Amino acid sequence: MYTSVEEAIYFMVKANRGIKMKSENIDKCFHAMVVYSMIRDINAPEDVLVSALLHDIINDTEYGYEEIEEKFGTLVADMVSDLSEDMSITKWLERKKEYIRRIRNNDDLNVINIMLADKLHLLLANYNNFLKNGDRIWKVTGGTKEENCWLYREVYNIANKKEANHKLLKRYKELLDIYFGESDE
Repeated sequence: MYTSVEEAIYFMVKANRGIKMKSENIDKCFHAMVVYSMIRDINAPEDVLVSALLHDIINDTEYGYEEIEEKFGTLVADMVSDLSEDMSITKWLERKKEYIRRIRNNDDLNVINIMLADKLHLLLANYNNFLKNGDRIWKVTGGTKEENCWLYREVYNIANKKEANHKLLKRYKELLDIYFGESDE
C-alpha cells in the first residue's frame, strides 16, 4: 500500500502526463517535484507535502477539487484550491491580480509556504531561461517583464508579511534581486 505522499506522486504524474512546463521543454512533473522537495526541506507535515505535489492539478489538468478531496481529503483539496488560479480569467495580468488578492487574504502559513516554493521554482526556471534566451522569455511567461516583476515582488511581500519560512524567503529574495534588481522597499 502506498503512503499518502507516494499516492500523490502517482496521481500527479498520471494527471500531468504529456504536460510540459511553459518556460522549457520539460515535463510539468519536474516542477511539482521541486516544489515538494522545497517544502519537504522545511519539515512540513504529510498533508502539506501532498498539497505541494498537487498544487497545480486544478489549474493544469482535467482533475478538480472533488477528485483531490476524494483521494486525499478536504484539507489537501482546500490547500490545492487555495493555490489554484481562476482559469476562467483569460487575461494573464487579471488572473494574477485575482490570485494575489486571494493569497493576500489567506492566513494558512502552509499555503503561503507552498505558494512561495511554487513561485521560487518558476522564478528559477524563468531566470535560467532568461540567461539562455534573453528578453524572449517574456513571450513564454504570459506577462511583460514589468508585470512579472510586479507578480514576483507581490509574492515576496505577502510571504514576508505572513512570516513564511525564512529559508525559502531568503532564497526567493536573493533570486528576485538578481533577476529584477533590488527594490526600494
